[in-house]
Amino acid sequence: MMAWSEKADGSDDVAIFTGTADWDGRRLAMLRGTSGPPFEVLDEWLDRIQLVDADLQSDLLGAEYYFSVTLGPLPAGADVAQYLETGLRWPPDENAS
Repeated sequence: MMAWSEKADGSDDVAIFTGTADWDGRRLAMLRGTSGPPFEVLDEWLDRIQLVDADLQSDLLGAEYYFSVTLGPLPAGADVAQYLETGLRWPPDENAS
């Protein structure tokens, strides 16, 4: 999964989350091994799954397929119970001081 967000300075922030696809006949999940719990790919995201171009495969950590999502801050006063807990954690910014 390629997740897009925006840094405080307005520049793009991108994180790649990897796993092995697991289809149980009803749902698709990304099995993440020791990186974390399985991540369920929502049905409305299935049409976003694309084959990775060979020239991008190393950038996407060897993935054969990917899908992209855009993330943003929760609205003020948001009820966090209304949101899906993914278990995914944004990697630390290597360029932060």
